Amino acid sequence: MSGGIFQFKEFTMKQSLSGQRINTDSCAFADLVRGNSPRRILDIGCGTGVLALMMAQKFATAIISAVEIDAGDAGIAAENFAACPWQDRLMMLNLSVQDFAQETTAKFDLIVTNPPFFNASTKSLDPARALARHDDQLPASDLVAVISKLLLPDGVAWLLCAAEEEMRWLDAFKQQDLSVMQRTGLADNPEAAPHGFVLGFSKKENQVVTEQRVNYRDTPGGGRSAWMVQHRARWFPF
Repeated sequence: MSGGIFQFKEFTMKQSLSGQRINTDSCAFADLVRGNSPRRILDIGCGTGVLALMMAQKFATAIISAVEIDAGDAGIAAENFAACPWQDRLMMLNLSVQDFAQETTAKFDLIVTNPPFFNASTKSLDPARALARHDDQLPASDLVAVISKLLLPDGVAWLLCAAEEEMRWLDAFKQQDLSVMQRTGLADNPEAAPHGFVLGFSKKENQVVTEQRVNYRDTPGGGRSAWMVQHRARWFPF
């Protein structure tokens, strides 16, 4: 990555001064998402578009709608979509997801979201970074209500959250009768507690929960950069 450009194997991402930067956790998240040949995918809070682009690459026939409230990030995402090989399957929408849910009649087989990580911690002085990382404009209850409304009965929803926020998200999904089906911890090494979780949900009751863990240091060479190198065949050109 140089000059705000991130080169993947099949597409290039501009980031500029976005508050939502590409990181290893978001790439691992996209790698862990599963869906049964989804026809329509929704990326909530898409930032500059990395998850939407990875979904377009991963699910070759899906139509992807990406919603982002920040006009700057939405503009960068639109540029990234226009420059990728799947531009005819990607739609960029610059509005809040609450407004989108009121306006759309669409339902989705697969919903992915990497929402603001934090609920009650010290905010960055950078307004863009604060918007990306704190849930003032997208509380957990609002986001999960939107997911419940827009998800098809046999659809699946995937969320990336900070470890300290996991129980808050599990409770929010439970309130909307969405059951966890997969839980994957993300950790820097086998001895460390997970710093984040990838959670998969559906509307089906009495799920058998699959538990997994990704340890970046288990990758040959160790660490997050090594994980990216190991996954170069799928996402990265180096």
